[in-house]
Amino acid sequence: MQDFKQPYYTIYQRMGCAGEIYVNDVLVFSRFGENTKDSSNSSGAVPINQALLESGTYKIVAKMKPRYNKETLSENEFLSLDFNVAEADSGRTKQTKTKILPRLEQPWDGLSENINFPVFELATEIEVKLPYVLDGWQNSLDLSILEEEILFENVFAFYNQIYLVMESHNAGKFLELSKEKMKLQEQAFYFSEERKANFRNGAMQIFTKNLQMIPMNKENLRIQLMGDGKLVRLVRLDGTEALKFKSPDPENQGDIEFEVKLHMRDLKKGFSII
Repeated sequence: MQDFKQPYYTIYQRMGCAGEIYVNDVLVFSRFGENTKDSSNSSGAVPINQALLESGTYKIVAKMKPRYNKETLSENEFLSLDFNVAEADSGRTKQTKTKILPRLEQPWDGLSENINFPVFELATEIEVKLPYVLDGWQNSLDLSILEEEILFENVFAFYNQIYLVMESHNAGKFLELSKEKMKLQEQAFYFSEERKANFRNGAMQIFTKNLQMIPMNKENLRIQLMGDGKLVRLVRLDGTEALKFKSPDPENQGDIEFEVKLHMRDLKKGFSII
């Protein structure tokens, strides 16, 4: 494999089901809710540099789950993953894209009957080489040792702060709350000053649409720990994100979801978005 000055790692997913993709127990892609019903499919490149904090070996786990309002998988559901690296330098990504592992896919292809799995997992490992070590959640507190009910209440309280900021369409405050995450992404994806500005402007444009928030009720939420207990998020019982704007065009577009992970560097600082 050729050496890259700015390696940009992606997983190209083709998902004909509901499901999730994790890198070292950190969620990088999820697909749930009404957009998974019937025979709808999803495909596209999933960037994963933000979950790769330094060079090393990373475990990839993809979880196939039943479609909306279904309880099990069938022979009609499918999932395949391709693993690529490319030079992130502007204008060279497509020309330098290199496949780094064989395709990973479910072991049936419309030939098996009575599959009936409630979930099916695919797993592999990738070796990555990066020019940086990111200050992420490596040394954050292990939240799994906390009592789940108390943790849920504290996480919900922080999510509610974010919800109120989004409800008031306060883009500046949202960016301030997200600054730690944004810094990590800027480093992970080698953003130039121009790309940093474009990224921030893109985030702010969503808030200028004055979209309505979908209510966030405790009884419709569950807590999810990941990253070996160092990351936490809230997710709705149907698997969709806790924080989301109502779609401006429900006939052609789903709700606008915000995937938010929290960590805690120490008890004094409390939660922050990462």
